[in-house]
Amino acid sequence: MKRFIQKKVLLPLSFLFILMIWSPTARCEIKKSKADEESAMHRGTDVIKVLWVLEKKIGNQKSLEKAKEKLFTLKDSEFFLVTSLSEQIEKEGDQPGVDIAFLLITALIILS
Repeated sequence: MKRFIQKKVLLPLSFLFILMIWSPTARCEIKKSKADEESAMHRGTDVIKVLWVLEKKIGNQKSLEKAKEKLFTLKDSEFFLVTSLSEQIEKEGDQPGVDIAFLLITALIILS
C-alpha cells in the first residue's frame, strides 16, 4: 500500500521537477504570431477545464473568479503544468495523489 501511495506522490512531483528544469531556449522557434494565436485559443479551453476541476474541489465562486484571473497571467510552462495536473485529478478521482496535485495547482496559482 505504501509503495502505491509513494508512486502516486512521486509522479506529480517528478513531473514538476522536469518542467522546472526544462529550458525554453531548448525548444525550436516557431513563428510567434501563429503560436500566439493557437496558444490563446487553447488557453481559453484549458482554463475552462481547470476551473471545472477546481470548482469540484473548492466550490467557492469568489475564489474561482480569482483563480480564473490568475490562470490567464501564468507563464506558459506554469499553465501547462496546471492543466496537466488538473487532467490527472480528473482521471484519478479520489486517489491520494489527487490531493497533492490539487495542492500543487493551488500553490502555482497563489504564488504567480
